[in-house]
Amino acid sequence: MVHFENYSFKYANSQKLSLNNVNLRINKGDFLLLIGKTGSGKSTLLKQLKSGLVVGNVVKGNLSCQVEDKNVAYISQFVDNQMITECARDEFNFILENMGYSIDERHMKIAEVASYFGIIDLLDLTEQELSGGQKQLINLAAALITSPDILLLDEPTSQLDPISAEKLIQMIHKVNLELNITVVLVEHSLERNIFYASRLAIIEDGSILLDDNVNSALKKMFKDDFYKNYLSQIDRAYLELLDNDSVSLPLSNSQFSQVLMKHENEIHYIDNSKNVLDTENVLEAKNLSFRFGFESRKIVDKVSFKLKRGISYCLVGPNGVGKSTLIKVISQQLKQQSGKVILNGKTVKNKSNDIYKKLFVLPQNPALLFIADTVFGEIEFQLKQHNPEITSQQVDLILMQYGLLKLKDVSPYDLSGGQQEFLALIIGLIKNPEVLFLDEPTKGLDPNMILKLNELLDDYLATGGVLFCNSHDLVFATRFNYVSMMFDGTLSEFKKPVDFFKDKFFYTTEINKASRDSFPDALTWDNLKKI
Repeated sequence: MVHFENYSFKYANSQKLSLNNVNLRINKGDFLLLIGKTGSGKSTLLKQLKSGLVVGNVVKGNLSCQVEDKNVAYISQFVDNQMITECARDEFNFILENMGYSIDERHMKIAEVASYFGIIDLLDLTEQELSGGQKQLINLAAALITSPDILLLDEPTSQLDPISAEKLIQMIHKVNLELNITVVLVEHSLERNIFYASRLAIIEDGSILLDDNVNSALKKMFKDDFYKNYLSQIDRAYLELLDNDSVSLPLSNSQFSQVLMKHENEIHYIDNSKNVLDTENVLEAKNLSFRFGFESRKIVDKVSFKLKRGISYCLVGPNGVGKSTLIKVISQQLKQQSGKVILNGKTVKNKSNDIYKKLFVLPQNPALLFIADTVFGEIEFQLKQHNPEITSQQVDLILMQYGLLKLKDVSPYDLSGGQQEFLALIIGLIKNPEVLFLDEPTKGLDPNMILKLNELLDDYLATGGVLFCNSHDLVFATRFNYVSMMFDGTLSEFKKPVDFFKDKFFYTTEINKASRDSFPDALTWDNLKKI
């Protein structure tokens, strides 16, 4: 169906090959899961199958595709950038009308796809009324309404909460099985999607490093110190504890639970939680309330909490409940209708610039922070805010420290989504704020970059900084000192991760779901160790 043969490609504004001698076959009905480190060429490879997304030159080799371009559908990770009309009904009509369908044909197509995806009640809601999960489900329905042969998905769940992400992946699996649509899914995490893939491929530096059936690929990855971090929590725990080659991977939660009960006397729990010191308050939110319109519902409803020096706080919850809005209110990007923000014992006044010298916010779109033409220029600008005499050599040392030296001459806008996220974080750390706000900081980051992120944040906290984060990544959330859930405009009590997660059915880690009968406090694979 699709055949890459010794295929090499580079972007129009680059001297470096983004794809290098790729050899890959994709067959009808495949569910191919493509992974790789941030900036490895995953998205570039995916876009080769949709001619309108390609901006560059084929250097050598061939790509043969037996499917017309109009029969290839594409969905990106950017949930809010895909709908071009006000509501789903208009979106579907727009697509079908442009493809020449009659009024009656359009009516039948919309009825069929809305019923199949269970979105009849969403057809006439405006984009502002839809949650992130609902938008991405509509994006999927829009991609499939013209009955494509191939569905391309570029990290489609990266901005979704765990429950919405699971529903979306299940629906993708459903269309793959029932409609025999070929699926190529680019992801970093194997946590939810590995059960549905028929094949797993790894791309590294633009070349295919591994292409195998899922069971064999997962076992090969475990033997590689770099790629073992990509494994799902359940498979990683099983291989670390038992590594029985006769068992087929991936393991379900119930299978792993049975393994734990069978070998309970050979395994013990390790508490990896961090000690929390009682330090002074840095920032306090007191009865904060916010709504976008006078008659609209409260997005933030009488929220109060205190943030202490050297402590990290993570907020989880469904899409659309106001987590990002809360950060904007605290940082005074949006002005609350009532309540106040207290920083270092002083109430923050409206239109005061002092707060921006002490807080840094990493937004969901990191590109909003960029002002220079190169990565070098971004870091140089930030460093010169503190020391105008900074030299090029000193900038290079900082770039080397953070693993960005190879990207120094690249435009920040030409970086992959994960690389942009990481660069924006480094900009924030250079500023050394008293409080660091992060809005979905792990999206686009491969598992090893997330480990690096954890190290950088630990170093920041050790200097007395305060960390406040929104995240859909529940494994990442377990690394924080305190976790809370936001829903209906309010926050639950901040609790230590083990206390927060262990009584949840859905908003908890896969390890906790699978191990709670034997080891109720276990949250991640490294909480379990063989005796």
